[in-house]
Amino acid sequence: MSFKIFTLQLTGKIGNAEKIEAARKKLEQTYHAFLEAECSAELERFRELEKWVASGIPDQRKRELQAEVFKGSLEYNQLREYENLKKNKSFTDYFKVEGSPELTRFLRVDGSDKLKNYWEMKDYAEGEYLQEQREILSQRYAGSAEERLVKELAQLKKNKSIAAYFRLKDSLALKKHLEFANSDKLKRFLELKNVPKTAKEARKAFALMKQDPEIRQFFRMEKSQDLKHYRKMEGRHVLERYEELIRETGKDAFRQRIAWLKDPKKLEKSDSWKKFLRFKELEKSSDIVFYKKFKKSPLYRNYLDVKDSFDLARYNELKKLIASPEFLKRKAWLEDVHKWEKSEEYAGLEELERLRKHPKVVLYNKYKDAADFDFLKNWEVSFRDTFEGSEVSPRLWTFNTLWAERLLQDRYSQQGDLQGYTGGKNCMVRHGKLVVQVKKEKTAGKQWQPTVGFVPVDFGYSSDLLSTINSFWQKEGIFEAKIKFSPFREVVSSCHLLGEEPSPQITLLEMGPECRMGVLSMVDSGKPVFKGIGIKNLKPGKFYLFRVEWEGSRFTWKINDQVVFETHLTKPDAAFHLNLASVVVSEIAASRLPMGFETDWISCYRRKTV
Repeated sequence: MSFKIFTLQLTGKIGNAEKIEAARKKLEQTYHAFLEAECSAELERFRELEKWVASGIPDQRKRELQAEVFKGSLEYNQLREYENLKKNKSFTDYFKVEGSPELTRFLRVDGSDKLKNYWEMKDYAEGEYLQEQREILSQRYAGSAEERLVKELAQLKKNKSIAAYFRLKDSLALKKHLEFANSDKLKRFLELKNVPKTAKEARKAFALMKQDPEIRQFFRMEKSQDLKHYRKMEGRHVLERYEELIRETGKDAFRQRIAWLKDPKKLEKSDSWKKFLRFKELEKSSDIVFYKKFKKSPLYRNYLDVKDSFDLARYNELKKLIASPEFLKRKAWLEDVHKWEKSEEYAGLEELERLRKHPKVVLYNKYKDAADFDFLKNWEVSFRDTFEGSEVSPRLWTFNTLWAERLLQDRYSQQGDLQGYTGGKNCMVRHGKLVVQVKKEKTAGKQWQPTVGFVPVDFGYSSDLLSTINSFWQKEGIFEAKIKFSPFREVVSSCHLLGEEPSPQITLLEMGPECRMGVLSMVDSGKPVFKGIGIKNLKPGKFYLFRVEWEGSRFTWKINDQVVFETHLTKPDAAFHLNLASVVVSEIAASRLPMGFETDWISCYRRKTV
């Protein structure tokens, strides 16, 4: 975590990227207007009149006709300026609010824990609560796993074979039947049953045994349907399933789960609902209703606009000035009637004053000696891609790195990378932005392994990389990109500069396990060393302007025009090129894919040659 980035954001020094872009665009428009004003007839006439005034002719004529007059004087302009400000509706509305009970109440609520709690609860009600609500309401008994178990058990209970099995199982009748099946009496009976008819004594004994109650009961049960069902079901898996369902559906937790699923009021009984009601209560509270209404009111917006304005300071200054005895005395003297106002010289001076306020003249005088346009005068665009087309420009970008192109004329991944590169298939231009996507899909590619070289690998993820190795190289200058800060811990996404050698790497931005800007260099031991600044404190989901300024051995990193890191390097003495890439360094949950590395535009500048 970088305390510097945290502090810069906290103090508002890292501004809004869109506002900076708008200011730059406005400055360019102003510069073009300045060049136009520099050649205008109005400025030419203004300079002509200024020379005429400087010659002393108007002053000489003025002395001849009159003394000084009030109209057109400094005091006149000061008084007129004050009267105009006094009548201004913005000022009258400002003083209605300043010191009012409404403003006092607003400021009290603005710093309260109640308001802070309201905003927190509002975020919850509009986000997490809706998800929890959908989750609770989506859990119903109909179609649930519990309903399926209950239905399955009911169906099994209707099975005659299962019912018969459990009637006999562990019954006394079955126990006696099985014991008698192995008895000597039954064995004797079966022996006698098969003796010849000539064995009269044996046949007589068989006839007597046939009437034996135990024999008769044994064969009645043998022929019973219950015993047939019992033997049919004995040892079958369905019996285990039946007993398992009986145990599962009989548990208290199971019955409580069914009761909860069937409860139409389960949302209202949840903690989520209680928090939501707390939000509604806060939203209707008199302080919150008043705060929101007052904050949106035209009076309060006007109050903020005027409060620290130059006009208000000027108004107070003029109010004090025009009430002073010196001013009143001077005004009375200047209001004496003279002929000066009717002279050509006076008209010339009036024309001069009108031209002095002419937009073109005002613009020229404002900027003629200012440094506002120094950048536009001294720098020119050397590379720019605003991704306005429907696809990535093949004229500007190559879907490979310098060393991969030289060694293989093909792409390869480094050892430990989990992604293969698709040669542009994972790059798209969407809504004027370049998006490099990481997807969960099998991708064939090559990987560098120090012990064996380049080997074919089937990767589990796909990604892409781009570089300007065939279109743009530059030594020194300014390199800037507008990129969405959206780090994923499992993916390293970066925009960086490289030369002919792998080191040093000038990193405009790196997001992933590390979020940082700076220089990645290889030390004598062969290990990479990073020197820069961490930027994890940036707000995820927002676009920022990431910039490197390279002048000689000095490198300066900026975020939204705010300097965040500086260093000196002695090695980079040749041209560098741009690189964009997303590298998967650890497994990613499929639900989070595809992920995108978004770039709005990239611009590079070099100093103009004389």
